[in-house]
Amino acid sequence: MGSQLAALVGAHLSDRRRSVLAWGLPLGLMSAFIVAIFPSVQGALSQAIEKYPSGLKEAFGIGELSNVEQYLHAEMLSLIVPLAAGYLAVRAVASGLSGAAESGRLDVLLSSPLSRGRLCAAGFLATAIELAAVLAVDALLTGLGSVLSGADLAAGPTLAGFASVWPLALLFAGLGIVACGFSLRTSVVTGSVAGVLVAMYVIDLIGKLDPGLSGVRYVSVFKYYGNAIEDGIDPLAFCGVTAAAVVLAAIGSWLFDGRDISA
Repeated sequence: MGSQLAALVGAHLSDRRRSVLAWGLPLGLMSAFIVAIFPSVQGALSQAIEKYPSGLKEAFGIGELSNVEQYLHAEMLSLIVPLAAGYLAVRAVASGLSGAAESGRLDVLLSSPLSRGRLCAAGFLATAIELAAVLAVDALLTGLGSVLSGADLAAGPTLAGFASVWPLALLFAGLGIVACGFSLRTSVVTGSVAGVLVAMYVIDLIGKLDPGLSGVRYVSVFKYYGNAIEDGIDPLAFCGVTAAAVVLAAIGSWLFDGRDISA
Protein backbone atom coordinates (compact mmCIF):
# COMPACT_ATOMS: atom_id res chain seq x y z
CA MET A 1 0.00 0.00 0.00
CA GLY A 2 2.76 2.40 0.94
CA SER A 3 4.77 1.73 -2.20
CA GLN A 4 1.68 2.14 -4.39
CA LEU A 5 0.83 5.47 -2.74
CA ALA A 6 4.42 6.67 -3.10
CA ALA A 7 4.39 5.71 -6.78
CA LEU A 8 1.17 7.63 -7.35
CA VAL A 9 2.51 10.71 -5.56
CA GLY A 10 5.71 10.50 -7.58
CA ALA A 11 3.79 10.20 -10.85
CA HIS A 12 1.60 13.18 -9.94
CA LEU A 13 4.64 15.31 -9.09
CA SER A 14 6.38 14.21 -12.28
CA ASP A 15 3.37 15.24 -14.37
CA ARG A 16 3.39 18.66 -12.71
CA ARG A 17 7.16 19.14 -12.37
CA ARG A 18 7.09 22.39 -14.34
CA SER A 19 4.51 24.01 -12.08
CA VAL A 20 6.96 24.59 -9.23
CA LEU A 21 8.97 27.01 -11.35
CA ALA A 22 5.98 28.23 -13.37
CA TRP A 23 4.31 29.40 -10.16
CA GLY A 24 7.27 29.83 -7.83
CA LEU A 25 9.38 32.03 -10.08
CA PRO A 26 6.78 34.74 -10.85
CA LEU A 27 5.59 34.98 -7.25
CA GLY A 28 9.14 34.84 -5.91
CA LEU A 29 10.46 37.46 -8.32
CA MET A 30 7.52 39.73 -7.55
CA SER A 31 8.19 39.38 -3.83
CA ALA A 32 11.90 39.96 -4.38
CA PHE A 33 11.11 43.14 -6.31
CA ILE A 34 8.83 44.39 -3.52
CA VAL A 35 11.60 43.80 -0.98
CA ALA A 36 14.27 45.34 -3.20
CA ILE A 37 12.45 48.64 -3.73
CA PHE A 38 11.53 49.10 -0.06
CA PRO A 39 14.67 51.05 0.97
CA SER A 40 14.02 53.64 -1.75
CA VAL A 41 10.32 54.13 -0.97
CA GLN A 42 10.31 53.69 2.80
CA GLY A 43 10.12 57.39 3.67
CA ALA A 44 7.34 58.23 1.25
CA LEU A 45 5.34 55.17 2.30
CA SER A 46 5.48 56.02 5.99
CA GLN A 47 4.13 59.51 5.32
CA ALA A 48 1.35 58.23 3.06
CA ILE A 49 0.26 55.48 5.46
CA GLU A 50 -0.16 57.96 8.33
CA LYS A 51 -3.13 59.46 6.46
CA TYR A 52 -4.92 56.13 5.94
CA PRO A 53 -7.93 55.37 8.19
CA SER A 54 -7.06 52.80 10.85
CA GLY A 55 -9.93 50.54 9.80
CA LEU A 56 -8.72 50.47 6.23
CA LYS A 57 -5.18 49.64 7.30
CA GLU A 58 -6.40 46.79 9.48
CA ALA A 59 -8.69 45.42 6.76
CA PHE A 60 -5.92 45.17 4.19
CA GLY A 61 -3.20 44.10 6.58
CA ILE A 62 -1.30 47.37 6.32
CA GLY A 63 0.84 48.24 9.32
CA GLU A 64 2.88 51.38 9.69
CA LEU A 65 5.17 50.04 6.94
CA SER A 66 8.15 51.04 9.04
CA ASN A 67 10.03 47.86 8.13
CA VAL A 68 10.37 45.62 5.11
CA GLU A 69 8.47 42.73 6.73
CA GLN A 70 5.33 44.86 7.06
CA TYR A 71 5.69 45.99 3.45
CA LEU A 72 6.08 42.43 2.16
CA HIS A 73 2.99 41.35 4.04
CA ALA A 74 0.93 44.29 2.81
CA GLU A 75 1.96 43.90 -0.83
CA MET A 76 2.22 40.11 -1.21
CA LEU A 77 1.36 37.94 1.77
CA SER A 78 -1.96 39.54 2.64
CA LEU A 79 -3.58 38.84 -0.73
CA ILE A 80 -1.56 37.90 -3.83
CA VAL A 81 0.35 34.88 -2.51
CA PRO A 82 -2.60 33.28 -0.62
CA LEU A 83 -4.98 33.65 -3.57
CA ALA A 84 -2.39 32.36 -6.04
CA ALA A 85 -1.45 29.41 -3.83
CA GLY A 86 -5.11 28.54 -3.20
CA TYR A 87 -5.84 28.51 -6.92
CA LEU A 88 -2.71 26.47 -7.59
CA ALA A 89 -3.85 23.92 -5.00
CA VAL A 90 -7.21 23.27 -6.60
CA ARG A 91 -5.68 23.15 -10.08
CA ALA A 92 -3.08 20.64 -8.90
CA VAL A 93 -5.48 18.27 -7.17
CA ALA A 94 -8.02 18.49 -10.00
CA SER A 95 -5.40 17.54 -12.59
CA GLY A 96 -5.10 14.09 -11.08
CA LEU A 97 -8.85 13.49 -10.76
CA SER A 98 -11.11 15.47 -13.06
CA GLY A 99 -8.25 16.08 -15.50
CA ALA A 100 -7.48 12.36 -15.59
CA ALA A 101 -11.16 11.58 -16.21
CA GLU A 102 -11.37 14.04 -19.10
CA SER A 103 -8.25 12.62 -20.73
CA GLY A 104 -9.27 8.99 -20.22
CA ARG A 105 -6.34 8.23 -17.91
CA LEU A 106 -8.64 7.64 -14.96
CA ASP A 107 -10.25 4.59 -16.60
CA VAL A 108 -6.81 3.10 -17.15
CA LEU A 109 -5.72 3.79 -13.57
CA LEU A 110 -8.84 2.30 -12.05
CA SER A 111 -8.61 -0.81 -14.23
CA SER A 112 -5.67 -1.83 -12.02
CA PRO A 113 -6.08 -2.87 -8.37
CA LEU A 114 -6.18 0.75 -7.23
CA SER A 115 -8.80 2.23 -4.97
CA ARG A 116 -10.26 5.66 -5.66
CA GLY A 117 -9.53 6.64 -2.09
CA ARG A 118 -5.84 5.98 -2.58
CA LEU A 119 -5.89 8.01 -5.78
CA CYS A 120 -7.45 10.94 -3.92
CA ALA A 121 -4.93 10.60 -1.07
CA ALA A 122 -2.05 10.60 -3.55
CA GLY A 123 -3.36 13.74 -5.26
CA PHE A 124 -3.76 15.49 -1.92
CA LEU A 125 -0.28 14.54 -0.68
CA ALA A 126 1.34 15.47 -4.00
CA THR A 127 -0.42 18.85 -3.91
CA ALA A 128 0.84 19.44 -0.36
CA ILE A 129 4.40 18.76 -1.53
CA GLU A 130 3.98 20.92 -4.62
CA LEU A 131 2.65 23.82 -2.55
CA ALA A 132 5.56 23.53 -0.10
CA ALA A 133 8.04 23.58 -2.99
CA VAL A 134 6.44 26.63 -4.61
CA LEU A 135 6.40 28.53 -1.32
CA ALA A 136 10.03 27.54 -0.67
CA VAL A 137 11.04 28.97 -4.06
CA ASP A 138 9.11 32.15 -3.20
CA ALA A 139 10.87 32.51 0.14
CA LEU A 140 14.28 31.79 -1.36
CA LEU A 141 13.94 34.38 -4.12
CA THR A 142 12.53 36.92 -1.66
CA GLY A 143 15.53 36.41 0.61
CA LEU A 144 17.87 36.76 -2.36
CA GLY A 145 16.20 40.04 -3.29
CA SER A 146 16.79 41.28 0.24
CA VAL A 147 20.46 40.32 0.17
CA LEU A 148 21.07 42.01 -3.18
CA SER A 149 19.25 45.21 -2.20
CA GLY A 150 20.35 45.41 1.41
CA ALA A 151 16.75 45.53 2.64
CA ASP A 152 17.59 43.58 5.84
CA LEU A 153 14.63 41.22 5.59
CA ALA A 154 14.72 38.82 8.55
CA ALA A 155 14.98 35.18 7.45
CA GLY A 156 12.92 33.63 10.26
CA PRO A 157 9.85 35.85 9.91
CA THR A 158 10.02 35.52 6.13
CA LEU A 159 9.93 31.73 6.33
CA ALA A 160 7.05 31.95 8.81
CA GLY A 161 5.13 34.29 6.51
CA PHE A 162 5.36 32.00 3.50
CA ALA A 163 4.88 28.82 5.55
CA SER A 164 1.60 30.17 6.95
CA VAL A 165 0.16 30.19 3.42
CA TRP A 166 0.56 26.40 3.14
CA PRO A 167 -2.41 25.24 5.31
CA LEU A 168 -4.67 27.92 3.82
CA ALA A 169 -3.91 26.78 0.28
CA LEU A 170 -4.16 23.11 1.27
CA LEU A 171 -7.71 23.71 2.46
CA PHE A 172 -8.69 24.49 -1.13
CA ALA A 173 -7.03 21.29 -2.30
CA GLY A 174 -9.40 19.51 0.06
CA LEU A 175 -12.32 21.48 -1.33
CA GLY A 176 -11.13 20.56 -4.82
CA ILE A 177 -11.47 16.86 -4.00
CA VAL A 178 -14.95 17.52 -2.64
CA ALA A 179 -15.83 19.29 -5.90
CA CYS A 180 -14.51 16.30 -7.87
CA GLY A 181 -17.01 14.19 -5.97
CA PHE A 182 -19.77 16.16 -7.70
CA SER A 183 -18.22 16.93 -11.09
CA LEU A 184 -15.41 15.56 -13.24
CA ARG A 185 -15.14 18.67 -15.38
CA THR A 186 -11.95 20.53 -14.52
CA SER A 187 -13.47 23.89 -15.41
CA VAL A 188 -16.34 23.31 -12.98
CA VAL A 189 -14.06 22.10 -10.19
CA THR A 190 -11.54 24.92 -10.47
CA GLY A 191 -14.17 27.58 -11.11
CA SER A 192 -16.34 26.63 -8.14
CA VAL A 193 -13.48 26.32 -5.66
CA ALA A 194 -11.82 29.50 -6.94
CA GLY A 195 -15.15 31.23 -6.36
CA VAL A 196 -15.18 29.98 -2.76
CA LEU A 197 -11.59 31.20 -2.34
CA VAL A 198 -12.45 34.73 -3.47
CA ALA A 199 -15.73 34.72 -1.52
CA MET A 200 -13.90 33.79 1.69
CA TYR A 201 -11.46 36.65 1.19
CA VAL A 202 -14.31 39.11 0.56
CA ILE A 203 -16.23 37.86 3.62
CA ASP A 204 -13.16 38.32 5.80
CA LEU A 205 -12.60 41.80 4.34
CA ILE A 206 -16.21 42.82 5.03
CA GLY A 207 -15.87 41.61 8.61
CA LYS A 208 -12.75 43.72 9.07
CA LEU A 209 -14.25 46.85 7.53
CA ASP A 210 -17.53 46.69 9.48
CA PRO A 211 -17.13 45.78 13.17
CA GLY A 212 -20.84 45.01 13.30
CA LEU A 213 -20.30 42.18 10.83
CA SER A 214 -17.10 40.85 12.38
CA GLY A 215 -18.84 37.56 13.23
CA VAL A 216 -19.03 36.57 9.55
CA ARG A 217 -15.25 36.22 9.52
CA TYR A 218 -15.48 32.89 11.34
CA VAL A 219 -16.73 31.19 8.17
CA SER A 220 -13.66 32.34 6.24
CA VAL A 221 -10.30 30.59 6.43
CA PHE A 222 -8.65 34.01 6.13
CA LYS A 223 -9.82 34.72 9.69
CA TYR A 224 -7.29 32.12 10.85
CA TYR A 225 -4.53 33.13 8.45
CA GLY A 226 -3.18 36.08 10.41
CA ASN A 227 0.11 37.88 9.86
CA ALA A 228 2.84 35.35 10.57
CA ILE A 229 5.68 37.47 9.21
CA GLU A 230 5.15 39.91 12.09
CA ASP A 231 3.37 37.85 14.75
CA GLY A 232 4.80 34.40 14.08
CA ILE A 233 2.86 31.27 13.21
CA ASP A 234 -0.12 30.50 15.43
CA PRO A 235 0.29 26.73 16.03
CA LEU A 236 -3.40 26.24 16.82
CA ALA A 237 -4.56 27.98 13.65
CA PHE A 238 -1.90 26.29 11.52
CA CYS A 239 -2.76 22.80 12.77
CA GLY A 240 -6.50 23.48 12.81
CA VAL A 241 -6.65 24.63 9.18
CA THR A 242 -4.44 21.72 8.13
CA ALA A 243 -6.75 19.29 9.94
CA ALA A 244 -9.77 20.87 8.25
CA ALA A 245 -8.06 20.37 4.87
CA VAL A 246 -7.49 16.68 5.65
CA VAL A 247 -11.13 16.25 6.72
CA LEU A 248 -12.36 17.89 3.51
CA ALA A 249 -10.07 15.63 1.47
CA ALA A 250 -11.50 12.58 3.28
CA ILE A 251 -15.06 13.71 2.60
CA GLY A 252 -14.19 14.36 -1.03
CA SER A 253 -12.60 10.93 -1.31
CA TRP A 254 -15.78 9.33 0.01
CA LEU A 255 -17.90 11.29 -2.48
CA PHE A 256 -15.52 10.47 -5.32
CA ASP A 257 -15.59 6.80 -4.43
CA GLY A 258 -19.36 6.68 -4.79
CA ARG A 259 -19.77 8.58 -8.04
CA ASP A 260 -20.09 7.24 -11.58
CA ILE A 261 -16.91 8.31 -13.36
CA SER A 262 -18.56 7.91 -16.74
CA ALA A 263 -21.05 10.70 -15.93
